[in-house]
Amino acid sequence: MFFSNLFVIALSSVAVSGFNINVPTNTMGAKVVGALFSTPTDAPPSSPATRSAAPAPPPTNQPKYGKELALPGTYVRCGRCATSYAIAAEDLGTGKGRRVECALCSHSWFQTPERLFTLNDGHELIPLPDAEVKRIESNVASGREPDFIGNSKFYVGNLDFGVTEDDLRELFGEVGAVGGASIVKGPDGRSKGFAFVTMMDDDVTEKCMAMDGKELNGRNLNINPAHN
Repeated sequence: MFFSNLFVIALSSVAVSGFNINVPTNTMGAKVVGALFSTPTDAPPSSPATRSAAPAPPPTNQPKYGKELALPGTYVRCGRCATSYAIAAEDLGTGKGRRVECALCSHSWFQTPERLFTLNDGHELIPLPDAEVKRIESNVASGREPDFIGNSKFYVGNLDFGVTEDDLRELFGEVGAVGGASIVKGPDGRSKGFAFVTMMDDDVTEKCMAMDGKELNGRNLNINPAHN
């Protein structure tokens, strides 16, 4: 069973399409690969007898969350790529829990109901952008760590307040693969007029710096290497 809905956790005051830099979590997309069951003592773990005796995994509502059913207030998080998954305790069956597998990076773990994360007040689950899904999938395909976003980070200033992170991804995507784009926002969720863009490759520094002064939405960008 695939956890089909991908989400990112963000403050509820932030637009659905945005990120909150204080909440470095992604959310929702694994598949349940099996339930916990006891192994008969008279058969080795890999024997046909054991396999035939194994009960079917308990049913789960997880693929329906955000579609047919409201999102629950609990979730799990992949320890390898930081993708999180909305899931309720009852989706883990009536036993001690069940094994789940991340649909993006294939990392698997045994999940118990008591170790589910609870969504804090003032936070909500919003869809994980396609760009994040593609980044994780590209990292896995390239043999990199799934959460890798690159080492070349740039400060982008003098932004028009209407510029979005997708606009920055499109602009910097002209010179290379973009690992992350984050517009810095105030408590009210509005842009502060600057952002940080991280590139996946280290050899695009000169190309990125060549865009310093480039016009975007009527303003000339200030682009410099970030110091953090």
